[in-house]
Amino acid sequence: MEVVEKQDVEDLKKSLDIAMQFFSVHIPNIVGEEIGAFLLEQTHLLIRQNAADESHYYFTAAEIYKSMNGQEDSEKARRWMKGHEENLSKLFAQTSSLNALLAEKNLSSLTLERVSSKGGTPTKWRVRTGAIKSTSTGEVNTHRVRYVVTRIDDALPWAKPFSNLILTPRMLIITAVGLLVSIALTLYTFIGLVEWGSKTMNTCVVIVGMFACIVFMTLHELLNKGITTYPALWSKRLAKNKLLTINPTGQSEAPIFMKAVTIEAKCSICGEDLLIEKSREFHNRFVGKCRVAPSEHVFSFDHITKEGKFLR
Repeated sequence: MEVVEKQDVEDLKKSLDIAMQFFSVHIPNIVGEEIGAFLLEQTHLLIRQNAADESHYYFTAAEIYKSMNGQEDSEKARRWMKGHEENLSKLFAQTSSLNALLAEKNLSSLTLERVSSKGGTPTKWRVRTGAIKSTSTGEVNTHRVRYVVTRIDDALPWAKPFSNLILTPRMLIITAVGLLVSIALTLYTFIGLVEWGSKTMNTCVVIVGMFACIVFMTLHELLNKGITTYPALWSKRLAKNKLLTINPTGQSEAPIFMKAVTIEAKCSICGEDLLIEKSREFHNRFVGKCRVAPSEHVFSFDHITKEGKFLR
């Protein structure tokens, strides 16, 4: 039985960014390509709007037809999609100009996934990066796991600046000094060396200082390890494996930036979910531990390559 791995949203977004640039230069001139451009644009928009999960990336013929032609007619939409599906598929062929450009930039190719109608559910289409498939009867490498980014930037509005901060040397110095000053003022206020005129002001200074302390500790671990647990109070919803990572920008003047992501992985031994957490046993490194066998099934975690090796 073939199993399609979950979509890595981070990989998909990188490829879609280039695809949007591609269509800003190569204007679609046939309907099939126009449909492809529409699917790319809508998927790109959903990712930027933090769509809840992969199910939001699917589009039916009726939805596509209505958005592009302004008419609601399910049967006409079905025939319309069928008539242009060949040209649509050519756009996402491995040898297409679009995928050739992605390969040139060392990015994942884009494919068109078609889910046929079943049990009254209409046929659906979606754009994704090349699906990696495995079989349950084939040889499985139980010593490696693949991590997948399933969500990008799920921060509350006031926490977004901290979730997408470009870490230039000047920004790091200013941020660190500001946080240390806030922490120092909070400490002096707490022990009574500084008074702010009222208990209300003193309380506000202490609260701000506590927040500054959390941010400083988070930033300290992030710079030392390249990854840290995303603070629960910064996120819109609680979930496992929410992390704050450092990633390269490719620019010399601002070499790194912070990114909030949610990551998933399956244990290659038993198939259960992996929980990413710090482990004292492995010198406070972040590792992937099996949900049902956390002591026996442990894997390394690399947020750049998104791969892990069996540790125990």
